[in-house]
This record gives sequence, C-alpha cells and structure tokens, in this order.
Amino acid sequence: MKRIFLLLVAMCAIWPATAQQNMTVMFYNTENLFDPTDDPEKNDDDFTPQGSYRWTEKRYHDKLDAVGKVIAAAGNDLCPALVGLCEVENNRVLEDLTEHSVLKNAGYRYVMTDSPDKRGIDVALLYRRTDFRLISYGSIRIRLNGNGSKPTRDVLHVTGRIASGDTLDIYVCHWPSRIGGEKDTEHLRMTAAKTVKASVDSVVMARRKPYVIIMGDLNEGPESPAVISGLKAAPFVQGAELDDGCLVTVMDAVSQGSYRYDGYWDCYDQFVVSASVLNGLGCVEFESVKVMDETFLLEDDDKYGGMKPWRTFNGRRYQGGFSDHLPILMTVSY
Repeated sequence: MKRIFLLLVAMCAIWPATAQQNMTVMFYNTENLFDPTDDPEKNDDDFTPQGSYRWTEKRYHDKLDAVGKVIAAAGNDLCPALVGLCEVENNRVLEDLTEHSVLKNAGYRYVMTDSPDKRGIDVALLYRRTDFRLISYGSIRIRLNGNGSKPTRDVLHVTGRIASGDTLDIYVCHWPSRIGGEKDTEHLRMTAAKTVKASVDSVVMARRKPYVIIMGDLNEGPESPAVISGLKAAPFVQGAELDDGCLVTVMDAVSQGSYRYDGYWDCYDQFVVSASVLNGLGCVEFESVKVMDETFLLEDDDKYGGMKPWRTFNGRRYQGGFSDHLPILMTVSY
C-alpha cells in the first residue's frame, strides 16, 4: 500500500496541469421561429399554412435546419456551449431544433420563458450538458407602465456550473422594440434595463465571485441610455479597472453591426458581462467577441449597396434565408 501511495504521489507530481479550456457563447435572434400550428391564445395566425406567410411544415423544418446550421457553424470543433435565442415560439420549436434538426447529435438541452407577448415569441437558452451543469432557471417579468404599453418578453435567468466549478449567471433578453419610434419607446427599454440590473445586483450580493453574462437583442446600441444608465454598464476599455460586480458592455469593441436598417448597421445584439470576466482577478476570463458575418448569412443589398442579412422572407416573399439579424459570439476561458 505504501509503494502504491508513493507511486500515486509521483504521478501527480509529473501529471500535466489541466489545460485551459475555451467556451463559446452565442446569441441569435432567429426572426420568427414559429411552428405552423395555430395557437388560439396567441397572435400567430400569419405563421400557419393558411396565413399570410404560407408557413408550411416544410418551410418550418427548413427554417429549423437553417438555424441549426448557423449554430453548428459557430463553433470550431464543437457547437457553442451556450446559445441564447430569441423569437422562438414554444417548446415544440425548441424540441424540434434540438432533437430533429442538424443539431440532433449536438447534445443540447434547453430552458425557455413563457412570456405574455401577444405574438407568443419567447427567449431560450440551449446548453451542452458536458460544458454547463444546470442549477436553476426562471423568468423575470418586465412590467411596463404607460398608455398603450403591450406586454413584452420575459427575461430568462439561468444559473449553472461549468467544468472549473465556477457558477455562471446567464440572462437572455429581448427588450421592447422600437415600433412607434425610438424616442417614444425608449422608456420601455429603460424599464427592461433597470429590471435586469436589479436582478444582477441580487446575484452580486449572493455570490462570492459573481460571473454574469447578459445577452440578447436589446434594441439598443452599447452607447444607449438604457445600457449606460439603466444597466449601468461601463465601456469595454474600463472593464479591467472595475470591481467584480460592475457591468461592462463588450460590443463597443466590435466595429461590425448585427442588424441593418435602411443601409445602416447597428449593434442591437449585445453581450454585457460582469467586470470579473474582464479584470483578470477570477478564473473565468474574456477572450474575444465578434459578429458572425460569414458570407453564407448575407445577401446583396440592392437598394443601399453592400451586404445585408439574408432573411427568411423579403416582405411576404419567401426566399429561404436565415434571419434579419446576424449572430454574435463571445469566447471565454477557464
């Protein structure tokens, strides 16, 4: 027994340390990922076989495969460990995406919200169980005030543990849209931002070492009041100087936008992280961030020149593309 013990000690002394691991986090606005079945409680009539988009089972499954191909292409050797999604309709959509599309062998599980949004669209998180051990999840209701304010999407808060033993708190968001005018709807996104910030503050108080990742279609850029004043997110260049629990936007380090409107690119799809991911004082460290702008996701912009995201529909005309948004990718190491 003594000889065996000494042998084990010697092996531990020469055994190489566990290599640093990279983890890819993705967010993707899938643009109207509906199933073709009419839900009488939701305004989804357009996305049925008899609806204005003639949304058939074939078009639905082609869309699932298209989304799956984008997710699969986002990884190097493996699909991303975590994938935040928005504009997904229900559990059937997520089940079909993870079990009956090109992602069926990727090992994804999912959690999602059940929001009061009139159209029935929600947010979700796909996670690979080999990379992320789910601890808990829940929805955060955004309570909007004001005349004519429509119910909006809940925020999904997911807590899990990665292989290093560290805990991640993930927030997946789809903040209120700009329909009705940017300024007239700005207060709605400010409400969403302050709601998320209140939850993050609670997490920071509860965690010895908080690691927070906020991802989503915020319908605002990194420099907007909702991000700067609502979330109180500092610019990327300040991240290394801040205390662990402060929030930092990382998308202002990226020149490429994720959404194009009237010939102009905007970065409405964002990652915001706790400074603990940036300041070098923890185990989870930021490596890189990018907009996934591969050519297969783009088409010519005949009206304004250049390229734009290749959508599933151009108006009501089916063209079999992907989405009106480009995905965003962030890599962290631990």
